[in-house]
Amino acid sequence: MKKEFIITGISCMSCVSKIEKTLYSSIEIKKVSIDKNSGQTIIEGDPIPKDSIIQGLLSDAGNYALTQNTKTHFLTPYKPLLIILGYLLAVTLSIAFSSGKFDIHSWMGNFMAGFFLVFSFFKLLDVAAFANAYQSYDIIASKFKIYGYVYPFIELLLGFAYLFFYDYTITNSITAIIMFVSIIGVIRSVLSKSEIQCACLGTVFNLPMSYVTIIEDAIMLIMALLMLF
Repeated sequence: MKKEFIITGISCMSCVSKIEKTLYSSIEIKKVSIDKNSGQTIIEGDPIPKDSIIQGLLSDAGNYALTQNTKTHFLTPYKPLLIILGYLLAVTLSIAFSSGKFDIHSWMGNFMAGFFLVFSFFKLLDVAAFANAYQSYDIIASKFKIYGYVYPFIELLLGFAYLFFYDYTITNSITAIIMFVSIIGVIRSVLSKSEIQCACLGTVFNLPMSYVTIIEDAIMLIMALLMLF
């Protein structure tokens, strides 16, 4: 017999190990599969213990709770990212149309300024945690961890460069290079189906790595190239 649940309260692989060890203490449970990011859990046994018994075991393991498995839209984990991008889009478009004449280059510059300033803010909340997450997939940070510590400040400087109309050739060239390098690591991670955290918003939000991340980086790369050429 097999049953699916959602276990809340999981924050790391140590939590997964504790839960598995506790659940396996029940002789009825034969197999446990837990996804760290979503908390989705599959329990196999003959018979499978009642929910109340499983919850009792989880309480012994720590502050974990059992809920019924409910399907969510695939974009749900990206809600913070989509809200931030939506705000940036709305604000920058409002600024662009306020002059009465829409200039696409001016709008892209404002959007990229906002993008880098906001995204660097979340990374700077915990630079060390960002660096650890970033080195798990970025091709440069994986070899030189110091790049993970420097990267948030690069984004911050790029944000100010776009905001104050610093030399667009230099600014867009740097942006295109770092976005191209970043997208290589993201694509490699997505294709390998690695279950790692996307650090585009630092580690404040637990964003999974997926094609959404590729699209985000690709948009910034394309904008930089359009403004450059």
